[in-house]
Amino acid sequence: MNISRRKLILGGSAICAAGIGASVLGPMCQREGRLVPGKPRYGFINGTEGPLPQHADAVIIGAGILGIMTAIDLTEKGLSVVIVEKGNIAGEQSSRFYGQLMTYKMEGETFMLHHLGKEHWRGMNKKVGMDTSYRTQGRVEVPLSDQDLQNVRSWIDQKKELVSSSVPLNTRIIQGEELKNRLKGATSNWTIAGFEEDSGSLDPEIAAFRMAEYAKKIGVKIYTQCAARGIEKQGGAVSDVVTENGVIRTPRAVVCGGAWSRLFMQNLDIDLQTLPAYQSQQLITGGPGLPGANVALPGNIFFREQANGTYATSPRIEVIPIVKDSFIYGYKYLPLLAPEDVFIHFSINEQLLNSFKQTTKWSLDKQSPFETNRDMVAVADVKDLNASLVALKEEFPAFTHSKIIDQWSGAMAVAPDESPIISVVNECPGLVVNTATSWGMTESPVSASIAADLLLGNTPVLNAKAFSLYRFS
Repeated sequence: MNISRRKLILGGSAICAAGIGASVLGPMCQREGRLVPGKPRYGFINGTEGPLPQHADAVIIGAGILGIMTAIDLTEKGLSVVIVEKGNIAGEQSSRFYGQLMTYKMEGETFMLHHLGKEHWRGMNKKVGMDTSYRTQGRVEVPLSDQDLQNVRSWIDQKKELVSSSVPLNTRIIQGEELKNRLKGATSNWTIAGFEEDSGSLDPEIAAFRMAEYAKKIGVKIYTQCAARGIEKQGGAVSDVVTENGVIRTPRAVVCGGAWSRLFMQNLDIDLQTLPAYQSQQLITGGPGLPGANVALPGNIFFREQANGTYATSPRIEVIPIVKDSFIYGYKYLPLLAPEDVFIHFSINEQLLNSFKQTTKWSLDKQSPFETNRDMVAVADVKDLNASLVALKEEFPAFTHSKIIDQWSGAMAVAPDESPIISVVNECPGLVVNTATSWGMTESPVSASIAADLLLGNTPVLNAKAFSLYRFS
């Protein structure tokens, strides 16, 4: 059962209503789409040593890229900031991202989040004084149909009017020799494509760890193997963050827990609506005669050249495990039904049973679920990865001798409209959430700025209403 990436989870009730038989349930039960204990992918940076500080101006929960960038922003605003992390720095999704920084065909405030995010990343190496692996690369995407091409032309015209002249839109239609040079060695005769000239690229083995190094350099304390159990309040507002290793007194906290944010917020009786989604990727060797840069072609062919000449590739098939929450609010994802471009596989596995057994309430003086789930990673869908590599080699014979270096899957938590949740928590003054993004690297500089401004009562650079926790009510 395949549906477009933008057709995300229909929910368990909708699936049952569709009358799925054994011919569909069988493959669903055989697909991957489960979490297992893991570790950071390649990169590693130690946390801060010593005891927890007794107090801080702000505590960030989660040391992925969103937590790291939010801590940096608050520190640069003059606050003392502590990050507490249940596992290791960038131990989950933040060392497993695909790494393209793009705005192509994006809409609403999410478009601006990405558009401004690309600008921030262009200056990041200079800012932090080290190579984050960022480089402006350029991205080619061949339309799926004449209608898709027409939509892209309209999108370009609209977005050129929207953005400022200081940060212009650098996306255009290319064809002829320019396109052939961009798709050097392709066997198909592609005639026209969209080209995002200022699309950027980051490598998951490097980027989040470099930003964590910078955060520590400017004074952020990052405590790993230190799960946050919850928030204590005084007068209804944040007063303390309780961790497995002690209590930090603070008037401000930001939840950047990625796929774990919903569970953390449930213990506060806050309904943060997300569902899990996993996407497999692989790293292969490069070689002479390859087209380079960043390419997306019909036939589910995607690749991105890394800084060291290797290539990240992905079939762009998202695996959606059916869980308890799918039956509760999966229907809210129905508006995401859209024309097919990239596929989704539903999966039924032990996560369904585990989701019914998972406690959502615990005492802060007892062990929390996060202490038994340190660095949890999704299992790669090797069958789809191997098939995508075959398709890539058929389209670009120069990849024929490329070898697989690594295969992995990233775990995301997706909101019903696919936009991130960056929001104050009305029920708990002093608490902000910055989570639910499948484009964390692109969005992180600007989402961090928005989260920091919301926490401090300042006016964010973008209208945060579009990212509100309460927009689904």
